[in-house]
This record gives sequence, structure tokens and C-alpha cells, in this order.
Amino acid sequence: MRKLLILSACVLLSACSSTQTGSELYGNTTGGWRDDVDITNLQATSLTKALQKTGNDTVYFSFNEATLDGDAKSTLQQQVEWLQKNPNALVVIEGRCDERGTREYNLALGDKRANAARSYLLAKGISANRIRTISYGKDSPIVLGSDEESWAKNRNAKTVAY
Repeated sequence: MRKLLILSACVLLSACSSTQTGSELYGNTTGGWRDDVDITNLQATSLTKALQKTGNDTVYFSFNEATLDGDAKSTLQQQVEWLQKNPNALVVIEGRCDERGTREYNLALGDKRANAARSYLLAKGISANRIRTISYGKDSPIVLGSDEESWAKNRNAKTVAY
């Protein structure tokens, strides 16, 4: 009886875990993200680290803008090439803003930034089912600080691979 209780507890605890990695992310028929994956709670993988090492995982935006400039397009083109070389990689594009403005405004702007990067990848042939977006607005800054240098680093769309 005791073994049954311990086994039941283990099953319940593992069912409550929302951190997913590896093959748990992939859809069975689409070759992309599974519909039920919670992208807010993923753990880094070797693909996450590999894209980070390229130095081409983040594009930056001007104040109050979601338009891709030449540098952003160049960075995204390098992401396209990386994704083509890594056809099993799935990505989440995280849109962020600096601390100025309301929470609601920045969530919307972060969403526009993430979707601008997503649209570029799609236009270059990356499959839509490999890409998810999320906006953190001003709630998850990359750099802490209340100066122009910090604000500039926080106005971004960061691509994270899994």
C-alpha cells in the first residue's frame, strides 16, 4: 500500500510540472510547436545556447517603434540562415520595451516588435509552426537602469531557440 501511495504522489507531482524541454515541445504532425506548450516556462536547451553564441539573437528598436531597420534585418537574416541549418529548432520571439509608458501600452508595443521579427522570418521561408511570440512589455527587462543606454538595450525582440 505504501508503494502505491508513493507511486501515486510521484505521478501527481510529475503531472503538475509545466517545464517542458526537447521532444515534448514538438507537435506530432506539424513538425512545429505543440499547441499545449506553455512558452512562458521553458528551460534552455543546447539550441538556446547555440543561437545565443552567434550573437545574433536580438534585434533592437528605436523609441516607440516596431519597425525593423537595416541592422535588425541583417541580424534576422543571420537568424534565418541559422534556422535553415537547424531545421528542428523551434523559436520564441520575446518582445520587450523600456520602462517608460504604461504596462498595457508596452505589452502592445512588445507584441508588435516580436511580430515584426516573426514576419521577417516568415517572409524568408521559415515555417510559421516553428515560431511563437510573446510580449513582456516592460516587465522583463534585459538590463536594469533608468538611462538611455539601458532603455536602448531593453527595446528589443529576442529570439530564443529550443
